[in-house]
Amino acid sequence: MKKLLIITTFCLGSIGLWAQANTSNFQYYKVKIGHRGAFNEALKNHVAKFRKAGSPYAWAVFNLVGGSHHNEVMALSNIEKSWAQRDEISALPSNQDAADDFYLKVSPHIEAVTGGEIISFQADYSNSNPSERSAKIRSNILTLRYAPSQEFWDIIKRLPKAWDKAGIKVATYTTSGLNRLIFSRRFPNGWKELDEPAKLKTAYDEVYGKGAYEKDMAVMRNFVVENETTYMTFQPDLSSK
Repeated sequence: MKKLLIITTFCLGSIGLWAQANTSNFQYYKVKIGHRGAFNEALKNHVAKFRKAGSPYAWAVFNLVGGSHHNEVMALSNIEKSWAQRDEISALPSNQDAADDFYLKVSPHIEAVTGGEIISFQADYSNSNPSERSAKIRSNILTLRYAPSQEFWDIIKRLPKAWDKAGIKVATYTTSGLNRLIFSRRFPNGWKELDEPAKLKTAYDEVYGKGAYEKDMAVMRNFVVENETTYMTFQPDLSSK
């Protein structure tokens, strides 16, 4: 099985969940060559029938570019749920009709499935509320070498002020599997924002002093095994309504 790639969520909850533990599940689907049209149609019908918005079974679906799951489809479930809400959902009857429908109508178009972990939003390391939606998101997934020092986490906690100064919005997540940290930047104006000059280094130095960015990034790199980038685009036609 390929290394699991975790990316940020398109969150559907309310702003009141900001101070609570917000979690989501993910599943990646690698579609068979030549089956994308049929897969989209089958998934659209499945979600419309069995995964209504506001229900415990709702999904948000994205197309991915880059990273370990390039050109795959990702479905998020249990979107922005607290651990207490997860207990409630686990007590519900199994959605067997939905499982049967997916197996019979959607899975024939799928080559491989990857997933199983949970991402948890970290408010102290973010300057974007999970309910601030964006159809375009870029995530940097940092796999950490070992238990980072307090100095590492102090730097991570300084990033939101620099993001504010740079005028960018980032939600930060941890994972239930490997020791990972995910920085997910929202692009409310679309990918054209990538054409703008990078602002973070200048903003960081303006907030924390000249040379602070290079110094702190050097400390961070000591604890990072891999930094993987992926881009995701929300698919409203395939998601719960």
